[in-house]
Amino acid sequence: MGERTAIRVLGAIEVAGPSGSLALGLRQEVLLGALAANAGNVVSSDVLIEAVWGDDTATPRSGALHTLVSRLRPNLPADSLTTQGAGYVLSADPDLLDVSRFELLIANAEQAPAAHALEILDEAIALWRGRSFGSVADRPGIQHRAVELDEVHVVASERQARLMIDVGRSADAVPRLERLIDEHPFREAPVALVMEALARTGRQTEALREFALLRERLVNEAGLDPSANLRSIEETVLADRFVVVAPSSSEPAAAHSGFPLRLRAKQVERRPGERIAYATVGSGPSLVFMPGWISSLDAFADGTDPRGVLLEVLSHEFSVTVFDRYGTGLSFASDVDFGLDASADEVRAVLGVVDGPSTLFASSAAGPAALVAAAGNSAVDRIVLMCTYASGPALFTKPETKTNLVQAVGQSWGLGSRILADMIVPGIDAVTRSEFARFQRRTAAPEVAAGYVQQLFEADASSALAKIEQPCLVLHYRQDPAIPYGGGRQLVLGIENAEIEPLDGPFHTPPPEHVESIAASIRRFVRG
Repeated sequence: MGERTAIRVLGAIEVAGPSGSLALGLRQEVLLGALAANAGNVVSSDVLIEAVWGDDTATPRSGALHTLVSRLRPNLPADSLTTQGAGYVLSADPDLLDVSRFELLIANAEQAPAAHALEILDEAIALWRGRSFGSVADRPGIQHRAVELDEVHVVASERQARLMIDVGRSADAVPRLERLIDEHPFREAPVALVMEALARTGRQTEALREFALLRERLVNEAGLDPSANLRSIEETVLADRFVVVAPSSSEPAAAHSGFPLRLRAKQVERRPGERIAYATVGSGPSLVFMPGWISSLDAFADGTDPRGVLLEVLSHEFSVTVFDRYGTGLSFASDVDFGLDASADEVRAVLGVVDGPSTLFASSAAGPAALVAAAGNSAVDRIVLMCTYASGPALFTKPETKTNLVQAVGQSWGLGSRILADMIVPGIDAVTRSEFARFQRRTAAPEVAAGYVQQLFEADASSALAKIEQPCLVLHYRQDPAIPYGGGRQLVLGIENAEIEPLDGPFHTPPPEHVESIAASIRRFVRG
């Protein structure tokens, strides 16, 4: 559209000119929305009056509408809004109106070869900035069109993902499909597509989890089962019949050169009926890598969890076993015991399936469970504790902090996940922070996440400190925004055979540039 004035309704209604968006009053927005919803056709004065004023009988309708049109018209390109009989017509020129441009592109994509159709759909979907017609979408004269357009948008997004898979860009399709599933949790098409895309990138376990999550939503909310088509896709994933396709050159590089990691999930029970998913990567001395609070093996495998960069580097010299805490990731469950003893049981269960004594690595919220599990346990020969603590009540002394964070996570997981992202991976760019927040929401239900946040504040492993006989390395950032440096002091003062290595910087999760030096410290400590 160049420097021309444009009318945009695929999101909040706005008139965008060369100098920026023009301010419109609410009634002008509604009037423009009703005209755009019927662009190219005469919209009667009665329809416009109902849209703008509804049941407000006190307004002298005809004169007020004429005045409103007169005030709106100067903000629009010349001759784009015309009077015809007892109504008005807004031009449907695709260079003027984004919805007309969108529909033209959709029509063109239907006739184009796959690769070109994908380019066209990318352009069409990029026009959207939110729900069509924004805050006035439910007004008479607009609502029906808004519902219709939103459905076309979803179908176009599904078509876009289908084409991405077809041209070998399955990994690119996954995050787009995950957003669609978040927005339309009972729609089967994006789940079917994301299962295929995940399977074609070697992430079969995550594909099966998407099916399980949809089935749970359908059964719990609607009393329905997944369709035969979706069950057929599940069978195809289970039989490993989707061809794994190497990423195309258009896909972005992984977060670290060692990704993707090939993690094959296995299961062990922490208690009867409570299965923990775990996986092992690398070779060398055994190291059990405890997730901080919630985790997903798939996110560790593909590098989307920034905490996995250290895991990947350690796998160069250790046989690293990592697991998903009960209720999160591939250890999915809805009924979870958040007690410290239960968390220690899952650590003991994982230690029981690895070969030989292991170094136990625990960070963040995992520290107290690691201490309880390691105390008097011959399966642990060394302990590395990073940015963690022993006693939550002694370290977090402001009760309102706990109340506010648990409430934010449990009642508004979108906000809570962003707050935690800022604490766990501070200083990252906005896009990565948003993706990490979204990863958290996909990894655990809000009530599970809130339960583990509450454990973070309430866990107290002080009594285990004197029972830790293994050598212990404590690593802690001095300006840690999530777990204060005092947590590291608790550990060093309470464990007889402990040494501390302070780290400089306002970090909780090590940034990529620190990972090699931290891994080197761990290697030196383990080798003695």
